[in-house]
Amino acid sequence: MTAPTEPDHVATLQAAIRSITILIQALQQTLQASNDRHLEIKDPPNPLALLSDASKILKAQTTKLSLLVLNKPYTPSAISFVLNDLSGGCLPGLLSAFELCPSSQYTRILHQHIQSSLSKMMMGLLSLVASIPRNEHGIENVRQDVLASTGVVWADCDKMVLLASTGLVELVRQRVEEWHCLLKDAIKELEEWDPDEEEMNSDTDSHSSTIPISKSTPVSNQSQLASSFEDLSLSPILVLRKRTLAILRTIRVLYPALQKRRVLTFPNIDKQGTPENLPTSSQINGLDSLVSCTQQWTEAADEIAGSLYEGDEQQVEMKLSTLCEATDGCVKKHKQDWNGKEDEFAAWADKWAARLEELRVG
Repeated sequence: MTAPTEPDHVATLQAAIRSITILIQALQQTLQASNDRHLEIKDPPNPLALLSDASKILKAQTTKLSLLVLNKPYTPSAISFVLNDLSGGCLPGLLSAFELCPSSQYTRILHQHIQSSLSKMMMGLLSLVASIPRNEHGIENVRQDVLASTGVVWADCDKMVLLASTGLVELVRQRVEEWHCLLKDAIKELEEWDPDEEEMNSDTDSHSSTIPISKSTPVSNQSQLASSFEDLSLSPILVLRKRTLAILRTIRVLYPALQKRRVLTFPNIDKQGTPENLPTSSQINGLDSLVSCTQQWTEAADEIAGSLYEGDEQQVEMKLSTLCEATDGCVKKHKQDWNGKEDEFAAWADKWAARLEELRVG
């Protein structure tokens, strides 16, 4: 039997490239579909363990593929073997892992995080496959593209392996902390913003030149007179800014409290768990709700700051009222722990709510 010639190997490689390209595009369409598909199989494996294993294999195969593409001698048959191995192994495994993680059982945040990472992983792999040259003469032309695409795949493979190891709780903790940091940034910007600073300086100079203070005027009267000038210079928007800051600072302290008492105490989902140990549907919905609340508070703070910068007092008041109602409602919803019992957070939450109400009514 005659051994395959070089043109045969090139043709085989092109066929393998077309085949895996079609597969990756099909996986992308499935990942981008809005419906929350759930793969129903008997005795399913732990999806995070499957996700971790498939990601490790994909990273190793991607490394091998990039080395084969960028180094001489250029061997089309070896590249074809790796591509076919990817198509028949870890790529279907990644999709299965995703479909075994419906949001109703694994939370919306975990489901969407996996969906996003796998989508970026497929984009990187598709770019890498598209960069494969026909022969060694094209190696230098694709080197940067191959390295960049490989790096994208590696990053999200590592992300999925870490997710499977640390689990849902760490993912949520990081996400809530991100929203917390954004809220702190918004507060800091408001603290540094003083709409009346120039006007106050101008008014002070004007008052000083038109209403002289006699040397014979008692010191106490001079102090009262200066204080009255300062009070007159405070605009309504500046007063509203101070009240807004007080409310946002009060909401800010919720983040570490909720992380400690609700996020870190949630039943974790990782690669070690079993279907029998999954959180209840009520717990799943509660955690998704909590994450959504922390995001909405931060977004609302940005909108309130924007209205303040525009000088729209009515919008600020309306949005502050909505934000206070939303935070109070969320705290009441999560006053009890995940087992429906009151803990230290419950007593603290009552005091927090009372303070927020004081600020809300002004």
